[in-house]
Amino acid sequence: MIREYSVKRDGEGKVSKHFRVREFSSKDGADKVLIDDDLVKLLENIREASGGKAVTINSGYRSPEHNAAVGGVSNSQHVKGTAADIVVADTDPLTVGQIAEYYLNTKGGIGVYKSFTHVDTRANRSRWDQRSGKQVVVSGWPGWEDGMDISKLTDTQILELANRITSVLAKQDPADWSKEERDWAEEKGLIKGDENGNKQYKAWTTREQLVVLLKRMSELK
Repeated sequence: MIREYSVKRDGEGKVSKHFRVREFSSKDGADKVLIDDDLVKLLENIREASGGKAVTINSGYRSPEHNAAVGGVSNSQHVKGTAADIVVADTDPLTVGQIAEYYLNTKGGIGVYKSFTHVDTRANRSRWDQRSGKQVVVSGWPGWEDGMDISKLTDTQILELANRITSVLAKQDPADWSKEERDWAEEKGLIKGDENGNKQYKAWTTREQLVVLLKRMSELK
């Protein structure tokens, strides 16, 4: 989701753990700032994958006037609030591009320049190399992998992995031997399922879900 902020009102407010609204503001001093939630998430992922190194946003949102002044195309991702030109401390632009490639995969834009890396969250996929001063379209920026070494995974990566596993488990059908008990639990209103009616019998149960179940059981008549 792309959100609109005011530098005057929200400038010091945080959009995530490590980024504030003012960091994305247009360099011409415009008060309006557009920031895409997915872009913020991408920057947090890049920061964590880089070992927590500082990520500096050279250019985030651009007002249409500022974008025109710096020679940007009229439909620039910067004008939409979906792009950022970034520098990661002690990390070369190519490595940053490779990390971004890992997270964006089949979507988004990544451009590697001499002194910074452009990343954006457009729906389609675009990759280019501008280090020579001339834009060259490339197939992608592979090279960075986390190796699935659990000790090296960031908190964000662990949560994403857990969510994927839970999603797979939730789609599996329950075993026949539990049908009688499942029917009883559903009849008593103990198991109600998600918004799509999926009971997710094979998914993991969190403590949060457990206390809800216990409360429902205590209310049985």
